[in-house]
Amino acid sequence: MPTVAAIVCFSAFACMPQKVVVVDGDTIIVRGERIRIEGINAPELKGKCHEESVLARRARSRLMELIEAAKIDIERNGSDRYRRTLASVTVGGSAVGDVLMREGLARKWVQHYNGQQEPWCQADVGQALKAWN
Repeated sequence: MPTVAAIVCFSAFACMPQKVVVVDGDTIIVRGERIRIEGINAPELKGKCHEESVLARRARSRLMELIEAAKIDIERNGSDRYRRTLASVTVGGSAVGDVLMREGLARKWVQHYNGQQEPWCQADVGQALKAWN
């Protein structure tokens, strides 16, 4: 898995240079802690279609660009069903999840949805994303 260097802040007083493993477009690992970016869902690397896999690699690459050599703030907010830490991740005051959603590389995460298909394999991904976001 790709690794980048960043200054990681888990609180205003605890900022340290760290290696950050970027698992995919919505999950990172810092000091062994798996952190799921709260509020988004990115396409899967082993997607249901070729387009999803391509978008997943783009989302992971973009997340790497956003956090590489940056000061990132991580605010923990519980954990998910897979025991990953849920957290807000910001760089320069901007939530990285919001950046990925604006760029069409993630969708809004919802706990309960009405059976909508994931947008990644639909003919018009942009229109499908609008239905989610």
